[in-house]
Amino acid sequence: MPSTQRIWITGASEGIGRGLAKHFQTLGWQTVGTARRDQGPPEADLWIPADLTRESDRVRAVDALLDRAGWPDLVVLNAGVGHLAPSAETRPEDAERVFALNYFAPVELTRLLHARSEGRALHVVVVSSIAARFGQKNLATYSASKAAVTLWAESLNEEWQGTPHRIQLVLPGVVSTDIMRHSMSSDGTPLGDRAQAHQGWTVDRAARAVERAARSRRFSHILASPGVRLALILHDLCPSLFYSLLRRKP
Repeated sequence: MPSTQRIWITGASEGIGRGLAKHFQTLGWQTVGTARRDQGPPEADLWIPADLTRESDRVRAVDALLDRAGWPDLVVLNAGVGHLAPSAETRPEDAERVFALNYFAPVELTRLLHARSEGRALHVVVVSSIAARFGQKNLATYSASKAAVTLWAESLNEEWQGTPHRIQLVLPGVVSTDIMRHSMSSDGTPLGDRAQAHQGWTVDRAARAVERAARSRRFSHILASPGVRLALILHDLCPSLFYSLLRRKP
C-alpha cells in the first residue's frame, strides 16, 4: 500500500483501534481516529471525537473527516461495546445501545460515505467478532449485534460486486484488550474489576492481521488460533457436539 494513503479508524482510543492507528502510522499513513473521548492518542494524526451511537454525531464525524482530512483510502469500522448479562436480565435500553454502536453505527457510516463517494472508491473493513458465529451464555445481545453486522457486510459485499467499492469482514477471537472491563453488565454499568481476564492475541498482532486482510482480495478473515477455527467448523457441521464440548469447558 502506498505510504501517502489515509485511514479512518473508529474506536481508536484504545485496544485494536489504537493498535491499528499505531501500525498504520509506522507505515507512513495519515491516521484519523474517532471515539467518544475529546482527546485522541498520539497514534492518531487527526482526531474526530464522536459518540457513534448518535445519528447526529455520525453525520458530523463524516463531515469532519471529509472537510479536515479528505477522502479515506481505507475505513476500519472497529468501534463496539460488549455486553455480559443473561437474556432475562438484559434491559431494553442496554440492548439498544449495544446495537446502536455494534450494528447501526457501521451501517450508517458506510451509507453516509457511499452517498458522498462521487465516483471515488470506498474500501471498508468491518471488525465483527467470532461471537457472531455461535451462541454463548450471557452474550446473547452482544453476539446478536455482531451476527447482524456480519450478515449485513456479507450482503453488502454481494451488492458491491462489479463496483469500485469493497467491503471486508474481520472476526477476531480473543484479543488482549480492556473490552471485557468496558462491557456492560445487567445493571448497565461497566464490568470493570468484575470482568474475567482473557489472554489472547496481542493488539499489535491483531493490527498486523487486519492490515494483511485489507491488502488481500478475500472478503472474510478470522483472527484466531487453528483450534478455534476447527471449533467453528465443528459448530457448522455438528452443532450438538460443539455445544456439548463447550458446556464442559470450565
